[in-house]
Amino acid sequence: MLALGPILESVLHMSELCLHQMKLASAQNKLASDKVGKATRLLASRMEEQTKPTRVLKGAIKSIEASTRALARFHTLNLWQVVMLVTCVESYLQDVLASAANADPEFMEKSGQSAVYAEVIVAKSVEALANEMRVSWAKGWVNARRPTSWIEGLSNMGAKGYPPDLAPRLERIWDIRNAVVHKAGVADTHFVKRQPGVVKAVGDRVRVSHNDINKFAADVSEFLGPTDRWFLDRCPSLLAATE
Repeated sequence: MLALGPILESVLHMSELCLHQMKLASAQNKLASDKVGKATRLLASRMEEQTKPTRVLKGAIKSIEASTRALARFHTLNLWQVVMLVTCVESYLQDVLASAANADPEFMEKSGQSAVYAEVIVAKSVEALANEMRVSWAKGWVNARRPTSWIEGLSNMGAKGYPPDLAPRLERIWDIRNAVVHKAGVADTHFVKRQPGVVKAVGDRVRVSHNDINKFAADVSEFLGPTDRWFLDRCPSLLAATE
């Protein structure tokens, strides 16, 4: 909703950059393959002039190195797309929860939120203070949970339409994100136990393909769709904030 549009636009830009990098890696790989083939043919011909095959081999090696760097950049960009996708969802949830609490005070009835005297006297207005408390509550609600408990919590509020297998699919995305941000993309024991099959062993680097990104985006959409519909049904005034 409010934060969703700009963040999704950033994800789209990253996706376009990944596609560009994938094409570059493919072109570099073809160039390297052609040069290696040429060097191999020259060596096989047992030419008396040894400098030319050596020169061609050096060129082939440089092309292989360039191809390897391009492929590494592609994998890195894919991993950071996952990070951006997770950020998108978390920002959306914080935004929509705070906005919903403003439209319907019932959301925070049992939140236990309170303001200390120092916060009260520096607040520009009662509404400004209330808004800070709503934002704080929404941020705490999101940060204290993971996708599984988000779905449970929203379902308890009345949201419907989440596929039964959605939670574990989202958990995989969040675990990959955490591995990228906190472990430089290297799978630790916790990751391997939670997500068997993503990597072969502890210490392996997590890899994400372009097809994986598309699948993750579809999984996220299956979460955002029912969530957004429920919030708008319960708080129709939120629709005005998106127009």
